[in-house]
Amino acid sequence: MSPRPVRSMLLATLLALSAGCGAKEVTPSLDLVSASCAGTPPLMGVTHLRFRVSGPGMDAPRDRVSTVRWTAEDVPAIPPGSARVLEVRAYAGAPDRGGQLRSLGRTPPFDVAEGQGTSVRVFLRRLGEFAPANQAVSPDTCAVPREARAGHTATLLQDGRVLLAGGHGLGRDGARPVSGTTEVFDPREGMFSSGPDVGARAFHTASLLPDGKVLLVGGAESLEQVSLQRTARVVDVAAGEASTLDPKVARYQHSVAMDAEGRVLLVGGRSADGRAVSTPEGFHAGRGQFFDVPTQVPRVDAVVTATRDGRTLLVAGGANEAGLQAGILGFVFDQVTFSPSSLTGAQLKVPRVGASVAMLGLTEEVPRPLVMGGLDGVDPVKGARSVGSSEFLEGVALASTGPVLFPRSNACAVSLADGRVVVLGGQGIESGTPRATAWAELIIPVKDGQPVVLGLPLLPQPRAGLSCTALADGSVLVVGGVDDTSGEPRAPIEALVLMPHPRD
Repeated sequence: MSPRPVRSMLLATLLALSAGCGAKEVTPSLDLVSASCAGTPPLMGVTHLRFRVSGPGMDAPRDRVSTVRWTAEDVPAIPPGSARVLEVRAYAGAPDRGGQLRSLGRTPPFDVAEGQGTSVRVFLRRLGEFAPANQAVSPDTCAVPREARAGHTATLLQDGRVLLAGGHGLGRDGARPVSGTTEVFDPREGMFSSGPDVGARAFHTASLLPDGKVLLVGGAESLEQVSLQRTARVVDVAAGEASTLDPKVARYQHSVAMDAEGRVLLVGGRSADGRAVSTPEGFHAGRGQFFDVPTQVPRVDAVVTATRDGRTLLVAGGANEAGLQAGILGFVFDQVTFSPSSLTGAQLKVPRVGASVAMLGLTEEVPRPLVMGGLDGVDPVKGARSVGSSEFLEGVALASTGPVLFPRSNACAVSLADGRVVVLGGQGIESGTPRATAWAELIIPVKDGQPVVLGLPLLPQPRAGLSCTALADGSVLVVGGVDDTSGEPRAPIEALVLMPHPRD
């Protein structure tokens, strides 16, 4: 029996049911987007669907199984409360009889008020495949960014949208024109829209501030003959505005992290002549001001990250004129500025530049920053090789060995809400020259054990300088980058979405 048309819209009537405490539950109006604009259709080979409702305060998730010809009654009623999630799993064969999970979709967490109806949308996506993002209003139409970008930033906003800012494109004769535009991706609609201008900048940094605005700092406004963007912008996406601030130091290719109170630490980077910037700088979100950090940190291509409690910011890796730096530095805000932590002594087991960092693990798994990949020297032409090892930062005083990964530098690494980490793209070394890679990996934390690394399908096209953003539905949005693996470099314009297999 063939399934219904792949995009179904059910406007279910409100069901008032008696719960143990007398609260009224509701069955949501579910818009299940089960078409795709390219790649494997999410319902190909699917015979059954499982609907699952979960959230805080519920004794157990509520499940219902139907055939692919589902109706409104197949969707479980949702008790009132916050952070409810409706998940749809698609199987080839009945799930209780060994059916294989093929596709998955879930809502972002949403609130349900007693006795009030709610409408939700779920994009059903083929598991483990990189598929172009599609539009909700026309699911067989791909959602395409307005510009091809590399060396840009992508920031997940508090409302679940993603702000893409700056970066460079590819022009004629190898030119790399720098962009000053922004655009916003709305995963609920599958659409890109224009945002405010932020001044031409590439290889800058972006930080989501506690009030929901985004701080963009530095970057290069020209790459042919490098000139630096000397301004910072605070972007208010909701208002469509960007205000201008003046950092104390101009830099690009720098690193940034924010502590638990919204104070931002900027470290390293390069000046216009390519030299390392030694002067750190801070930004206080509450005061809206930059401030001096007197401790010199002459490092290029280091990583900066927060400890799991957010109180200490760690600087690891990087290089200066003396070569690779193995020491791990810690900074703590002392009510005036960031000062060096009194705990010192940790060293990376493998000094590296161009590494990536992401938090691995949930609370019960002891989440820790994981430093991944990089180069074991500053110049591939002089023999620097890609690093395949990773290391956990156990605070300022210790680093421990992590899992073995594909050897590459400047990969895009992102933490998922379930504690796992996805690592995509980046650069490998080919005959002494960095080249974009298509590698993709999923790192799974294990309580009291070494993480498990699973190889994911390759990206459809190698990408370096890409962004990857963990969306609220558990998927990963991949945008931009450059493919320089054959002949003239190419800039992939397609925005891809990856839905990893669930942990359970």
